[in-house]
Amino acid sequence: MSLVLDSSILVKLVIAEPGSKEARTFVKNSLRKGYSLYSVDIAFAEGLNAIWKHARVHKDLRTANAKSAARDLAKIYSKLNILMTGELYEEAMDIALRQNITIYDSLYIAASKKIGATLYTADQKLHNALKGIAASKLLRLQLQ
Repeated sequence: MSLVLDSSILVKLVIAEPGSKEARTFVKNSLRKGYSLYSVDIAFAEGLNAIWKHARVHKDLRTANAKSAARDLAKIYSKLNILMTGELYEEAMDIALRQNITIYDSLYIAASKKIGATLYTADQKLHNALKGIAASKLLRLQLQ
């Protein structure tokens, strides 16, 4: 069994934001069950950009914490099975044009489709675009 993690999930693994606890628990449980974890090569850059955005735009993350989160993201990314844009672009372009979504999002869908994996995301729009194409699991926030 395999899971593709998108950048929205990867960021939740390294910084505290809504859904972080749920994402961490789900990924840990998936690893315990023997799942293989995958992502797309762009996930690292997207994740770093999200960390930067927390530090500089939202201003809810200190510089030192942003650097630490980036190191943690690099460690996690290095343990994932990575699918390259170059091997996914044709399918991703078809999906992007057909579903009217970004090529970035369609790369995760193409990756899931290619390896027969479930895509785990916190992005409702991406989850909706997957219907009829590939399996997906949307992060559900627990109500406090």
